[in-house]
Amino acid sequence: MHEAAVRGITMVTPALLDHSPQAKADAGFHKSAFRIDWKVRQARCPQGRTSTGWFPVRQHGRDAIVVQFARTDCHACPVQDKCTTSARGTRILSLRPKEFHETLTDARAEQATKTWKTKYALRAGIEGTINQALDVTGLRRARYRGLPKVRLQHAFSATAVNVIRLDAHWNPGQPSFTPRTSRLTRLSHQLAARTRN
Repeated sequence: MHEAAVRGITMVTPALLDHSPQAKADAGFHKSAFRIDWKVRQARCPQGRTSTGWFPVRQHGRDAIVVQFARTDCHACPVQDKCTTSARGTRILSLRPKEFHETLTDARAEQATKTWKTKYALRAGIEGTINQALDVTGLRRARYRGLPKVRLQHAFSATAVNVIRLDAHWNPGQPSFTPRTSRLTRLSHQLAARTRN
């Protein structure tokens, strides 16, 4: 069990989406359309064909499982074009180990619900507030030593953000704050200006 679950912490963050060509095009058979039987180490495709290969591998430094279907099954399939675009004409699935795969599948299903989207909208609002405090008040680094002084700095930073937001509320046409420009962006502007001159 993950430490977050042990401590009663709920993560509200979007799960990495399926990046298969079928999922990107929103057409054909996504990975979720395949039934995985972990006990017999096989996958069943939407047309009822069973995989013929199950290979534990390492991909990008992580454990994974590559599942292959027989060429004879895929080539004879009437909906092959909805399943694979590979030159071999066969479908290959890359899976994470069982616990990670099931957790990811559940998370993807949950984030499609209205309840999850409402929770995430709240989190996004909080992150926007934190980002504004970092940009406007330099909250990332403490200016003072000692916890009481740092707490006071945080209180002043929160007050400053509230004043800026009140001003933006009372003057709707004005921008609430000017975002901080990163050093890399400033450097690219300087280089662009030099090349023009």
